Amino acid sequence: MPAPKKLRILCFGDSLTEGYSGWGSRFTPYSAKLGEMLQMAFPDVDVEIVTDGVSGDLVTEEGTFLERAKSYFAPTNPAEFKHFDWAIVLGGTNDLGSNIHPEQIFQGLKQIYDLALSRKCKVLALTVPEIELSAGKTKELLDLRRNELNQMIKTYKKPNYYTFDLHAAFPFYAMPPADRSRYWDDSIHFTPAGYDRMGNKIGVNLVAMLVKEKSDNDRTPMGRKRRMFKDDEKVFEEEEDPSEPTSPGLDRGYIVVRRRDLD
Repeated sequence: MPAPKKLRILCFGDSLTEGYSGWGSRFTPYSAKLGEMLQMAFPDVDVEIVTDGVSGDLVTEEGTFLERAKSYFAPTNPAEFKHFDWAIVLGGTNDLGSNIHPEQIFQGLKQIYDLALSRKCKVLALTVPEIELSAGKTKELLDLRRNELNQMIKTYKKPNYYTFDLHAAFPFYAMPPADRSRYWDDSIHFTPAGYDRMGNKIGVNLVAMLVKEKSDNDRTPMGRKRRMFKDDEKVFEEEEDPSEPTSPGLDRGYIVVRRRDLD
């Protein structure tokens, strides 16, 4: 019996990756929910997720983002290198709060992306989500700079580089007040339920990409596709939260869709 295929993922970033809430009294990384979704979508795959989030860390020179990334993709001892299939990268919130220019932040992020890509690791770059801030010039400047940074993240082009717009998928100001109290712990961080929601949304996106990738790889020379696994006619959608009204589209959690709809 052949060994199951392995999928190794690195979730890399700052406090939003570490799952910080309750002023540091609790950590609920989104990677836990992400792992559940991947294992449910691909039960025959050995899914391994490494979570490396450091609260308060910076992407730019004063931080340890690059040093930490090198420990995975360019270790001092080459024998310690272990391949990752995907790196999910989120950073920049603390740099923006430290009044660092978006271009400088992006140059730091690009070093992380390119380092992972150089080791044949696909990158899923997340945009920087909103934070709560009183209206005024400070908020206007921060929003402008965040938008500039997110635009750079979304428009960067390289083979095996992909993006997920977390900023659009998990808004603060466009969210109903009841949802804010459920999903946002403070002006920057999420609640445990919020991190689960974050992992859910990232998971829907990643599962769809993996299904599409497998679908393309499974095409026969005649252009026909082999069945991937038992429920090959199904696809993932987000998990419905019973406390929220039903809404159309990939907005809540997991369900199933036909794979051919992704082609």
